[in-house]
Amino acid sequence: MCSATFGDQMWSCRGAGLTRVLAAIRVRAGPTVKLVFESTAESKTKVKRGAKAVKAAEEARANAQAKRDQLLDELEQDEKKLKKGKFLGLF
Repeated sequence: MCSATFGDQMWSCRGAGLTRVLAAIRVRAGPTVKLVFESTAESKTKVKRGAKAVKAAEEARANAQAKRDQLLDELEQDEKKLKKGKFLGLF
């Protein structure tokens, strides 16, 4: 990451290439530049965490769909029972 041209923001330089990063450093509106570097081990752990998060989201989505299906089946069974019964349960 590289500090923004103006202000205290940090901009991602991932995939930008060395030429663009150097050009961003050259056009600073001041004498200071802040750079944040990422180690390869840190990037690997980020990838693993991302994969775990995706897997957890898929599991949650599957569980929610299973719950919806179960509730729909129960609703359909209740409706069938009501249709088989007497008129409004009075007669």
